[in-house]
Amino acid sequence: MVTVKGDSRERLVAVATELFGAQGYHQTGTEEIVRRSGVTRGSLYHHFADKEALFEEVFDRADQVVSARVRAAAAAAAERGDDAWSVFLAGWDAVLDTAVDAPLQRIRVVDAPAVLGWQKWQERNARYTLANIEGGLVSLLEQGVLAPQPISPLAVLLMGLSNQAVAAIAGATDPVRARHDIGAAVRRLLDGLRDARRA
Repeated sequence: MVTVKGDSRERLVAVATELFGAQGYHQTGTEEIVRRSGVTRGSLYHHFADKEALFEEVFDRADQVVSARVRAAAAAAAERGDDAWSVFLAGWDAVLDTAVDAPLQRIRVVDAPAVLGWQKWQERNARYTLANIEGGLVSLLEQGVLAPQPISPLAVLLMGLSNQAVAAIAGATDPVRARHDIGAAVRRLLDGLRDARRA
């Protein structure tokens, strides 16, 4: 159970994150969130227009968690002196590793499309996922690992690959096995991006 400290907004977000992650958006009522947060219903609606607005905040923070893990993995690989391709793959591995975090993915890929709607989910998800992918592709292009090509359309396609891979792992009966199998398939697909002259 989460320890609810800090101001009322942060307590609401912390408790909602725990409950949405554990039991899902539709199974979590505002009464339970308010009670567990130790705040009044008025405080909830002071900070958030409704439960959906609270979920949006929880979703954004979940996406930030994934983005931070990706950047940290890539930075660690770079600090080890890995080449640009290995740094790029380290970021992908970090993304796929988050797929076995069931509460995180219940928020990000199970409930979010339904709660936010497909268009809003894609737009909000793109703020972090797309930026990370574009950054990795630019680095590969600058170092000659990626064959010269427009970055934006490729990044959009890879964001779709990322989202579908994570959703498939998160929804699998055996997520750990799925992480291994889908991870291997993603690696094979990504290998096709490298400039054959430099691979």
